[in-house]
Amino acid sequence: MRLLPRAVPAVLAALGCAMPALAQESAAPDGIDWSVGLRGSYVTGSGGAGRAELLLTPEASLALAGGSTETRLDAGGEFIVDSTGQVRVANVRAGAESTLRVDAETTLTGSIDSEMRQLRPDDSSLPLNTLTAPLDWSTSARGSATREFGPFTARVTLDGERLTRGPTTLDDLSTIDNSDQSYWQGGATLRLGYAVTPLLDVFVEGEASAQKFDAPSPVLLTYLDGRTYEARAGLSYAHGTAIAAEASIGRAWLDYVDPGLTDAPSWVYNASLSVRPDETLELEGALETTLGPSATVAGDTDVTISATQTARYSVNPLLTLRGSAGWNQTNVLGAGDVSWGYEIGAGLDYRSSRHVVWTADYLFRRDEAPPAPASDTHSVSVGVRVER
Repeated sequence: MRLLPRAVPAVLAALGCAMPALAQESAAPDGIDWSVGLRGSYVTGSGGAGRAELLLTPEASLALAGGSTETRLDAGGEFIVDSTGQVRVANVRAGAESTLRVDAETTLTGSIDSEMRQLRPDDSSLPLNTLTAPLDWSTSARGSATREFGPFTARVTLDGERLTRGPTTLDDLSTIDNSDQSYWQGGATLRLGYAVTPLLDVFVEGEASAQKFDAPSPVLLTYLDGRTYEARAGLSYAHGTAIAAEASIGRAWLDYVDPGLTDAPSWVYNASLSVRPDETLELEGALETTLGPSATVAGDTDVTISATQTARYSVNPLLTLRGSAGWNQTNVLGAGDVSWGYEIGAGLDYRSSRHVVWTADYLFRRDEAPPAPASDTHSVSVGVRVER
């Protein structure tokens, strides 16, 4: 529990991002929401052994509106007690986002998010003899300016991220230093769009970013620092709040600082879809491609494609049905290795009163990373959430 004080800087940073909006005399709370969930979960894996967990999930948000400014603060966490009585802080997070409408043609947005997270010791990404998983602390910030010039739109975005990964403790109490996975990253993106019709836009987008690691790779004894360049073209479509869709394709290039490492180009694909035909139905989906140093083959490059989908349907004011699906595939460009996985979930929310919601969920997940055998995970959870 001594990890909790480390969440204080995240909360202070989120509040600091919102101070310009709070300083406006006309700004006033537009919506304060909070909830506390208590959930019991049972998980089984391919090994056959199951585990029970009790999860506490507090959430809070504050919306502020004043004149041409809108700001939202969010904070939450997930605290887990397993069947042995061990307490683990799975994550603590806080963030803030603010939008300023300068005039009819110009909009400024800014956001900051910070999260502390820790995996289970038996997570498939960790060594088999892990006693304590590493503690990750990440903070990211983003700011953008959008300007309309008749049918043309220009947007400039600046972003930065800091990830610190602590050591992994093994069963024999020895540790693995993960400082070679800690990094600083910053980038800039320029997007130019043209409105073909009131609903349909075409756009081109260019991005450049740089990544600097804290320590060299323990295998190659060199830093995996690099610069990534990306150029894409695509289409976007929006019809009020009922539907919004975007798709793009392009080329990305990872240029390593060390000339001894092989630079890697790849095709990249991005897409998103949001459908809300009425207040009862909500569908969302996303496709994203990322390029970065390989997590499994030292000196190689990973291209990861991930897709996520969620669905939400309100049967009536008391009952809501939920569904989710996800898929990911990682290709190691030089070695040719391919790993992939998918997950499918379903759940429901039943509101027994204005402030009490009962929940039930099921999730199936499969991971395949040859030559290791496939890993399956089944999770069932039930709980209750008290909300404002």
